[in-house]
Amino acid sequence: MSSIIARRALLRAVPRTRSFASATADVVKSDYMEKQAALYAHAAETANLWRRISFFVCAPAIFVCSIWVYKLESEHHEHEAHLMAENDGHLPDPPAYEYLNRRAAGSFPWGPNSLFFNPKTNKDMSKVDQ
Repeated sequence: MSSIIARRALLRAVPRTRSFASATADVVKSDYMEKQAALYAHAAETANLWRRISFFVCAPAIFVCSIWVYKLESEHHEHEAHLMAENDGHLPDPPAYEYLNRRAAGSFPWGPNSLFFNPKTNKDMSKVDQ
């Protein structure tokens, strides 16, 4: 028991150095600042990369797709105009398939047509015989 007390007294008498303070504050501070500067430079490079991708890839792609969709829709409009000319100014009725426009749970509270009913494009379900 006395050897433990002597050993503890000896350990307390020996001056101890703090191992976590072995690096000077300036070195730690400059290392931190270097890491922050590297992160800032990386962020700037990445932002410029995505800015270039947006301007030189995405914007032309959107422009090309817009032209393609415009041509496709103009062809569709011409086809519909041709069908209307053949049918006295009305679009022909779509086929009456049994699985289209089913109302299994009953009608809607506002009537037989859907909420976004458009008489130019949708079939009017109030005129359908059931």
